[in-house]
Amino acid sequence: MNMKRRIYIIAVVICIGLFSAHLSFAATNARDYIPMPSGTFLFCTYFKHITANSVFSEGQRVSDDYNFTENLGIFRPVYYANLGKALYGDGGLTVDPQALILFGDANIDGAAVGNNQLSSSGIADPILLATFWFVNDPKNKFWVGFTPYVTLPLGDYNKGRTFNLGNNRWAFKPELGIVKGLGEKAYLDLVLNGEFYTDNNDFNTGSAIVKKSQNPIFGIETHLSYDITKNWYASLDYFYTHGGETKVAGIKQNDVQDSHGLGLSLFWLINSNNQLMIEYRDDFAVKNGLGTNTFGARWAYFF
Repeated sequence: MNMKRRIYIIAVVICIGLFSAHLSFAATNARDYIPMPSGTFLFCTYFKHITANSVFSEGQRVSDDYNFTENLGIFRPVYYANLGKALYGDGGLTVDPQALILFGDANIDGAAVGNNQLSSSGIADPILLATFWFVNDPKNKFWVGFTPYVTLPLGDYNKGRTFNLGNNRWAFKPELGIVKGLGEKAYLDLVLNGEFYTDNNDFNTGSAIVKKSQNPIFGIETHLSYDITKNWYASLDYFYTHGGETKVAGIKQNDVQDSHGLGLSLFWLINSNNQLMIEYRDDFAVKNGLGTNTFGARWAYFF
């Protein structure tokens, strides 16, 4: 296979999986694993602007003539309820059933995709989830929660296109989140997760409709946050992902992900019911795929 064709396949295969990877693994922010009081309803609206200009293969940049842009919106309703006593702590066994409703648009052009322009817009695959806090100890500022995610193959997908917002497959992600308060103003979050996929039997390579399969992706996140004032706090964020090698028509693509990202987030409690967050993330070390930069904002309303 010549280099130009290999670059094309890497670009398309990674982009087809980019939505699920970004949507699920980037869904956690600092202090998300601190539960709100039972009976609280939380509504979040997110906007993310994701760009990439380079494609990497085995840690080497194989193309700089590549332009990827994605604008993503997310609606996220959440309700907190108490199911009884926690295994540890007096905060109660809290659960927060919720959904991520995703929509947006994405565009690719450049030599890495044969100087073509690919675009897609509409609804991405929605995600259902709920966190169960079996350790809930607010007195000692210590929380541990388990979250199962289920991604539904309901997003816009057309097997006649090589680029879609939907992935035409199910995804399942178990996640464990731990938060510990450090003194009066700081918190440390540790999040461990893995995502598992069913096959996409209608994957378009540009020349044929074939089956695409993908190995699980495993991730680690850490968030170190600090209260600047009573209403402001900032977080330094680190992300690591590994795995996710794909097979297209039974052929391994040698595209195992091994990526490191750093981020900075700033949170502002506007009043007792509203919070605004802005964030930036740079995936600065990428083995296979796209070197992305993400600017994001979140508005949260709770009552």
